[in-house]
Amino acid sequence: MANITFSLEELLALLLSNNLLPSQIVRPQIKDESFHFAVKTDAFILPFIPASLKFLSFENNTASFELTLVSGHFNKALSMFGGSFESKLPEYVKLELPNVLVDIEKFLEKKNIKGIRIKVVAFESGKFSITTENI
Repeated sequence: MANITFSLEELLALLLSNNLLPSQIVRPQIKDESFHFAVKTDAFILPFIPASLKFLSFENNTASFELTLVSGHFNKALSMFGGSFESKLPEYVKLELPNVLVDIEKFLEKKNIKGIRIKVVAFESGKFSITTENI
């Protein structure tokens, strides 16, 4: 078992340096206690959707985040693209607006990270604490 603590900036640097973010996520940055970014849509009319994620909870191997989109861009995108938006999400991500759910076990499997299970994820005072256990 291990306990690892990261600031949001350190966590973002780790995600970027290991190519763990989907390629559609561009211009990532940390502001306050949220992860801000743009979603690349490859559409001429709406090429990027500004967004942010804020950690809510972790239970049953699922991390839950609150998704905030700037000035209704997502509604425009949904009307333009229909169901194709959700089909572009990685298989370990589920969209239940306004929340984004990430199946951590599937994420680790997809990223070929073996021999570890995430037991606890907590966010407090600008720091993520992750407790793991061997499987």
